[in-house]
Amino acid sequence: MPCSAIFRTCLVGAVLAWATSAPIIGAGAAELTFDLHIERGRVAENMSVIRVKQRDVVRLRWTTDRPIVLHLHGYDIERKIEPGAIGVMEFAAHSTGRFPVEVHRSSEAGGHSHGETPLVRIEVYP
Repeated sequence: MPCSAIFRTCLVGAVLAWATSAPIIGAGAAELTFDLHIERGRVAENMSVIRVKQRDVVRLRWTTDRPIVLHLHGYDIERKIEPGAIGVMEFAAHSTGRFPVEVHRSSEAGGHSHGETPLVRIEVYP
């Protein structure tokens, strides 16, 4: 067997050994899209809790019947959603736990407040 053939065989073996032992980034992660429609300040009951796994890439596509500002707590994402348009919140689910999406309301003092109950809860599992 010529020297170059032995070298190639060793090189291929080394690369395969490295590739099978190297951690795979994003293994098991999914890209998930959820279409959510807000009507009269509410979403459909079956969309009030969204369950995903840690490391999933999550895309929330919002539509609404009136202007609204939404805030995803824990990931600190805020979006103003207008009727006739799609508002998108996208994030990698790096933190586990329960994260509410709440409606932001302007207060007269210049700050903001949230609705009494979350519009949606995002549950991120390990």
